[in-house]
Amino acid sequence: MSNRIGSSTIYLTTLPNNQALSRIRSISLSREAKHRLRVIEYYLNCNNISLTCRHYGITRSYLYKWLKRYNPKYLQSLESISRRPHTVRKTTYNTDFVSLIRKLRQDYPYMSAKKLARIVHRDFGLTYSAATIGRIIKRFKLYFRSVILISKQRAARQRQIWKNRKPYSLKADKPRSVIEFDMKHIYLGGVKQYAFVAIDIYTKEAVIHLGRQPSSFQAMLALDKAVEVFGKDMVIVNDNGSENYHHAYNYLKSHGITQYFARPHTPKDKPHVENLIGKLQQECLDEYRGYMTIAEREQQIISWLNDYHFFRPHQALNYLTPAEFCDTLGLTILRRQVSTM
Repeated sequence: MSNRIGSSTIYLTTLPNNQALSRIRSISLSREAKHRLRVIEYYLNCNNISLTCRHYGITRSYLYKWLKRYNPKYLQSLESISRRPHTVRKTTYNTDFVSLIRKLRQDYPYMSAKKLARIVHRDFGLTYSAATIGRIIKRFKLYFRSVILISKQRAARQRQIWKNRKPYSLKADKPRSVIEFDMKHIYLGGVKQYAFVAIDIYTKEAVIHLGRQPSSFQAMLALDKAVEVFGKDMVIVNDNGSENYHHAYNYLKSHGITQYFARPHTPKDKPHVENLIGKLQQECLDEYRGYMTIAEREQQIISWLNDYHFFRPHQALNYLTPAEFCDTLGLTILRRQVSTM
């Protein structure tokens, strides 16, 4: 031992009260709890409710509530309490119904919960709300559609003073009276193909013609198919693309069919055919993006059109299919034949 005063003490094993000190842990509070702790500490220093509320811009009820909950020996008492109800709603569906929704979503991944609710009631006799089916889709992550965003460039020309612009008051007051027409560019599998789409805005019945060239001659062939389905007592609304000139324009003029042109760069002048083109891309073309010949692509589109006309509920038709809606009007939509080759 050293004889000098003030010699150092060497710590070898344990400190006094080491067991009690080992129980001390750092307290982790959320941002909201820390704010409430600052408010309470300010109040305990000034002992004035009004001054504390003015300083922090809070109401008296807020401060009273957290003073009542505050426990200085347990700061976690300042954390927010769960608002989950004690009694929660129990599910009314079973695993068989979940399997059914999974199968429908796999076969038709683009259909919403509202359309699926209509289908399961119509085809399976099961009555479930669209909200319940939506919760099933979200809970079991029944998302199968491949979302592919492709940038599109479209050119429009505005010339020819002979163009008849679409009247603002143009409305469809009967079936097959107003037909919207447009062309869809298909760039899949390294080849270019073009779908010429016509739709009756009253019944949602559609006609699609597939071609290799974006020419007015192909548009004329598509319009000839539309005339066979919809008749000549109609008006055509299209955009300012070059495919709507020359052969297509002369064809409509020779048959006495009025042709209206939309305003340049205004797709809202023909919203129904734009909506149909979007569905064709998402529900049909995006599902298989490999190479297809014209004949194979045409069979793919025909198969989708049959689903579109006879299976898919349409919100605009009060969740009826176009075929069901046409039946109420005394009209018939012919089912397209799909090749088995």
